[in-house]
Amino acid sequence: MPAHEKLSDVQFQYKHYPPSESGISFDQHRLAAVKGDTEIGHMSWSHKGIHFIQAMEPRQGIGTALWNEGHRLAAENPHIVKPAHSADRTDSGDAWARSVGGKLPRRKS
Repeated sequence: MPAHEKLSDVQFQYKHYPPSESGISFDQHRLAAVKGDTEIGHMSWSHKGIHFIQAMEPRQGIGTALWNEGHRLAAENPHIVKPAHSADRTDSGDAWARSVGGKLPRRKS
């Protein structure tokens, strides 16, 4: 079964964290992928890029769905910054970033 069919019943929950709530000096955005009552993945980002992305097993397609939904939200709302790849990527994170496309800054790690 293709990944997009496995994710057909996934809902997304977006939350904005202003500096007063995040404890840092800039806005943060968090997007969760939820299936039923279970969070199956999430992504957090700011104007500095993606800070964290995680998908629960089986992971196929969850990260890409979060990336795509983050871009959709940013296109619809000028207060949401578009997710961008970070320079701080693991090997698996780098492979994923290359698979979804977008500008890839030189890796730090």
